[in-house]
Amino acid sequence: MSPPPSRRRFAWVVGALSACLVGAWAVAAAVGVEGVDWGAALRAGTADHAIVVEARLGRALLASVVGAALGVAGVAYQTLVRNPLGDPYVLGVSSGAAVGAVVAIAFAGAAGTSLVGCAFAGALGTMALVYRLGRVRGRLVPAVALLAGVVLNALSWAMILTIATLARMGTTAEILVWLMGSLGPPRWSSLGLGAAAVVAGVVALAALAPRLNALVLGDEGAHSVGIDVPRTRKLLLVLASLLTGVGVALAGPIGFVGIIVPHVLRLVVGTVHRLMIPAAALGGALFLTLADTLTRLAFLPLGAEPPVSVLTALLGGPFFLVLLWRRRGERLF
Repeated sequence: MSPPPSRRRFAWVVGALSACLVGAWAVAAAVGVEGVDWGAALRAGTADHAIVVEARLGRALLASVVGAALGVAGVAYQTLVRNPLGDPYVLGVSSGAAVGAVVAIAFAGAAGTSLVGCAFAGALGTMALVYRLGRVRGRLVPAVALLAGVVLNALSWAMILTIATLARMGTTAEILVWLMGSLGPPRWSSLGLGAAAVVAGVVALAALAPRLNALVLGDEGAHSVGIDVPRTRKLLLVLASLLTGVGVALAGPIGFVGIIVPHVLRLVVGTVHRLMIPAAALGGALFLTLADTLTRLAFLPLGAEPPVSVLTALLGGPFFLVLLWRRRGERLF
């Protein structure tokens, strides 16, 4: 295993990413379609204050919470299935979470805590099934788990479209808009709940960092250093599914954040999870905040704004194919 990062390096990486994230929030709050009077923006109750704080900054904070959840979930899933191509979206966990959330929206009008709970249940069930199907003769085969995720992804989307068709009058359009994976001015209560759940999940995974480092060695290697592998994998499954469920409940399924962010950060900070987990949280928040800001601005001349999931897919699709191409010579089974 790689040596643990020094306190100085840890502080430097976390501090640099935090500073960049604060800068991204400032940019997101400062730019937009409407010009604002910054004097009026500082006074509560004015239209300019609503534009800057409620719409722009609130949206940037939502992007940060969702990006942090998906970035750290990507690290956890890649460790869990021992495959660098693992991602909540690719493994079908995001779509599984979406099934749970869509059921709640369509038949119960759920929001807030209940919506997060349903999305978490869908993510947990899907990932448990992916993990079970990925085991061949008692051993996890990463490529089989990835293929199982692809199949379950397609099945989940078929279920989502069926549910949307059968939903009560007035909710089908709401479901379809939500499924596009977009960000907007948040409900502050839901954002606070989501942020608390993400912080709890990140802290719990950070506490498991030594175990995650051991899992990289394989089951035998982890056992040799005293790690309870089955228990650790169950904890990973639950925590990563919680983070995915929160992200999906807040913004719908947004793909490839969990694969782009960990791979880029590993080039900068290395593979030690004590540093990777907080870096993935801050890096995911930074990436999705910048992506959403760019999405808002890039299409202004056309008078339209696509969901941020379009940009993440345009970036993540080729990124995934490059990774797949680089691994083409490896054995799958």
